[in-house]
Amino acid sequence: MNARKIYILIFIVSVCGLVFVQYQYLRVGLNLARVQFGEKMGMVVTEIKEGLEFENELTFLVGKAITGEEGYFRLSLDSVQDASRYFLDDYLKSSLVTNGINADYVYVLRSRDSLTYLSSPESFEEGGEQFLSYPVRLEGYLPERAGERLVLELKFKDLNRYFVSQLNGLIIPGIVFLIGILGVTIWVFRAFYLQRNVITITNEFINNLTHELKTPVFSIGVATRLLEEKGNDQTRQIVQVIRGQVDKLNNQINRVLDLATVESQGILKKDPVELTSLLSRISDEYAGVSEIEDFDFSADLPEEKLYVKGAEGHLENVIGTLLDNARKYSSPPRRVELGANRENGMVRIFVRDNGIGIPEKEQSRIFEKFYRVSSGDLHDVKGHGLGLNYVQTIVRGLGGKVIVISKPGMGSEFIIELPLIKRYAKEPHYSG
Repeated sequence: MNARKIYILIFIVSVCGLVFVQYQYLRVGLNLARVQFGEKMGMVVTEIKEGLEFENELTFLVGKAITGEEGYFRLSLDSVQDASRYFLDDYLKSSLVTNGINADYVYVLRSRDSLTYLSSPESFEEGGEQFLSYPVRLEGYLPERAGERLVLELKFKDLNRYFVSQLNGLIIPGIVFLIGILGVTIWVFRAFYLQRNVITITNEFINNLTHELKTPVFSIGVATRLLEEKGNDQTRQIVQVIRGQVDKLNNQINRVLDLATVESQGILKKDPVELTSLLSRISDEYAGVSEIEDFDFSADLPEEKLYVKGAEGHLENVIGTLLDNARKYSSPPRRVELGANRENGMVRIFVRDNGIGIPEKEQSRIFEKFYRVSSGDLHDVKGHGLGLNYVQTIVRGLGGKVIVISKPGMGSEFIIELPLIKRYAKEPHYSG
């Protein structure tokens, strides 16, 4: 399974988990809302029972509607019952609202044998839904007038919608935040893969370009070799300059190709490498360069054999890159040092110079591809900003790390730490 599928799977699982958590919060909220509703209805029932217990204007009117007496009012019995229904509905609604309940309801005032005396002006449509019923057993004035036990029954339906409406302060922000998280995450994924595609296209273009340059560079190298063999002393000097520049160009092309190979494959082929011999060979070659270019070069290498898992060619290029940078950026009198030691199962390879140094704010960026530390508006040393990126890519691929110690005007030190092969890491340290 590639990284893209893993990221998508993690994203889907995270979203599903977030939705599940929100659902659980909703369930808890609904349960709390039901409990609170029950407590409020308990207070409403008590208030209604007390309000209808004694004779007052409302109970007197309801009592006339129940008994069917017409002598007191100059109205028909139907009109008295209609007025009673509305006045009683207003009283019940006021009691519910006072106790924080604003849900739809209906009521029925009935006798013990289910004879309906009054019902609410509104009614629910029958749709097979279950009603939540709260019966209020009336005492006092009204049962005495009716001569039998009376029950005022309040009925509610679709309370889930009412409870959800009470939780809008939690549900709506939760949905908004969830949509926001989804939107931002999708945008980040989209930007990431678009950027990745751009980088892939750019790398393919650079790789194709460098491959195309290999042929003319090789041809120029052959031509200059022939000219050097057949030319006179004056032309040989010019040809040597050309060959030097061709070698530099060829090294840059090889470095780009090596870096592209590592980035595309992702894994370096690792074999045991005897590091002490490799460093000695590089040191001998670089000592010759120091004599030609007239700068001081010293090497402090261990006599014991140090083994690491790595790619010998890449390691040689890495150390050569650091030495070339030290040589190019050193200040007169130029001085370059190469050394190595073992410490806690690791081998530390260091390259020091007495050059211009690197500002602290730039040290975190020098390993970026194509990034170069500039002096003012000009780069004092020509380059392409690929060397240190190549160094870090290879060293990380080998399970190591690169450390930079530098201050402006005081030179720089690059330290490469690589894990020693276990069976050699436990051997005693020999000093000569």
